[in-house]
Amino acid sequence: ISSAGDAFHNFCDGIFIGVSFQFCDFSLSMTIVGITLYHEIAQELADFFLLTRYAGLSSFKALFLNFAAGLSVVLGGLLVLVMDMSDLTIGVFMGLASGVYLNLAAVECLSRVTAVASTVQDKLLLLAMFAVGAIPIGLTLLNHSHCEAGHEDH
Repeated sequence: ISSAGDAFHNFCDGIFIGVSFQFCDFSLSMTIVGITLYHEIAQELADFFLLTRYAGLSSFKALFLNFAAGLSVVLGGLLVLVMDMSDLTIGVFMGLASGVYLNLAAVECLSRVTAVASTVQDKLLLLAMFAVGAIPIGLTLLNHSHCEAGHEDH
């Protein structure tokens, strides 16, 4: 389930990146690519850990599944660039992708991490790692601008 959710999430990342290159300036699009890579590195490492430690897969199989799921980002980006998707369709994909990962993070990851983090130091480290992932994304959003959608108001 983790790899299927990862593939769908990556597919939606591709849609998001494709939309940015279609409707935003190059600088903002590259910022979106950078932030996406930043969060994907941590997320793919976590997926590898879950697949090898808890699902019992070999390192090769886990890497193969991560790579295969990662290719879906290209499919999502290409889909946007060759099709004329409405803002509503893009929004539905984004909402579904967010829901998949919120569920996976809350149900699978957070419960395992909090079970292991027993000391105050462990809990502070957990909070710090969350901040390392969340703060750069939040800082990017502070100075954001809406791109010009060519076909619908938003």
